[in-house]
Amino acid sequence: MTTRHLRPNLGFWEKADVPFVHLSVYASMLYHMVAGVFRGKASPKRYDHFIATNVIRKLVSRTSDRQKQYVWYMNPPTSDVYTTVMNKNGFQPETVSLAHDAEGLWIGNKNAKKVVIYYHGGGFAMAAVPGHFEFWLAMVRALNENGHDVAVFFLRYTLTPHARYPTQLRQAVEALRYIVNETGRSPADVVIGGDSAGGNLTSATMLHISHPHPEIDPLTLSTPLAGTFAYAPWTNFSAGGPSMKENLWKDIITPEILASWSKSYKGDKPADNWNEPNNAPAEWWKDAKTERILILAGGDEILLSSIEQLAERIKSVFPETTLVIGENESHDAPYFVSVKEETQTGTELRQWIASRL
Repeated sequence: MTTRHLRPNLGFWEKADVPFVHLSVYASMLYHMVAGVFRGKASPKRYDHFIATNVIRKLVSRTSDRQKQYVWYMNPPTSDVYTTVMNKNGFQPETVSLAHDAEGLWIGNKNAKKVVIYYHGGGFAMAAVPGHFEFWLAMVRALNENGHDVAVFFLRYTLTPHARYPTQLRQAVEALRYIVNETGRSPADVVIGGDSAGGNLTSATMLHISHPHPEIDPLTLSTPLAGTFAYAPWTNFSAGGPSMKENLWKDIITPEILASWSKSYKGDKPADNWNEPNNAPAEWWKDAKTERILILAGGDEILLSSIEQLAERIKSVFPETTLVIGENESHDAPYFVSVKEETQTGTELRQWIASRL
């Protein structure tokens, strides 16, 4: 039975709590509209970002993953969000069924020569949001208007708790396997990347190519990928590093929600080099099957310290690695707090993809 649209069976109190969730989020917005006038340096620099950050943080932390998935208008399934955004923008949705109950969602011409395979974030527990698809529609449009021939293959993977690690990694590998083996594209015409938990899947997929996961079929590439990028990658589940405290009130996520998400993702599995790529020894990156690696982060992220650590480790053995830190940007800024704004990381990513494809 497919798991892509499973809806949790909530208990009485979980259902009864939903109206109070909405009240608490609304109250948070009103409170922070006032508090924002008096915010200090430990808060987001811009007033509108301050309000958005706190409202998102309240919504994410106040609801359980089961509640988010049960109330579909709160966090609809990825495939539904994709269809809605594509239709709104006048495009026909194009969906491909993949092995292991995954799907590939095309953004742009599915016959384009160059492809970006994308893995979305959300702690492995939340579906992609409209901002993901709006961002990549704009990215494809901007690239192709400047002479490129690029499309995005967006993976719909199974969320927790309906499936746990290594299911999501297996599905991520299948998306790449489909593009290079089934569509006949050269890896040299392919970039893979993702944000947050999707950055975890991106890193783990790269490690799997050179050091196969024992539970996942190996994938051999005839030539290196054109590039690999990780946007605000969540690759270390321990709540450590200075940024966890320094950026605690600037970001949309909290250490507590990360702890909950990581426990749900790993289940009873121990930490390893694929579910927490920061654990992998630097030598594992030396033979990474890609031409370039780009790592992006927001300066206001609680994950910033671990992201910088990952970039340093990779660059020590793979010099073609670049780290970009967006000033005053929170976690996944283009998809949440800074939707419809031009961000430093978004601009850098567009320029980098243009140089690779």
